Amino acid sequence: MKQTLKKIPLGLPLTVSGLATIATSFAGKKAHIAFGAFWGLLSILHGLQHAGKLEHDAKELIGQTAHRAADKAEQISLHAFLAGTDIASYLPGRIRVYNLALAGNAKLADQVSSFVRSFSGVTDAKVALNTGSLLITYEPDELRKNPHLANIETFVREHAKIR
Repeated sequence: MKQTLKKIPLGLPLTVSGLATIATSFAGKKAHIAFGAFWGLLSILHGLQHAGKLEHDAKELIGQTAHRAADKAEQISLHAFLAGTDIASYLPGRIRVYNLALAGNAKLADQVSSFVRSFSGVTDAKVALNTGSLLITYEPDELRKNPHLANIETFVREHAKIR
């Protein structure tokens, strides 16, 4: 029965019964109700035919929406974090930045320092929780092999506060 239901093409009957329901809306009430009921029945059968696909599509849509929302939140929080970061000092191989979000936030400090240490050429990244200071030490020649990191180093050098 289930295989037979899957093989019956319901697209054309659904379209015809839908059009008939609309067409009979100004005709007799009994004809309109009959066509509407038939259209509803065909719609239910059509939904049963494609229940697995509908379930898969709904899960995928919900998953993609949640994934996009998480990505957007992560981007917003990264931008907010970077916007709140002050470059305190720069020497080739040593950069110190401050961000109040790091002060007293051990979880964020661990995440940021682990992320920074993941780059080739970075030898260490330490957060001082009491001040929100992040000290990054690195091998300049190794770090500069990555053009993006070399550009970041140039930016830091040009924007470091002179004390």
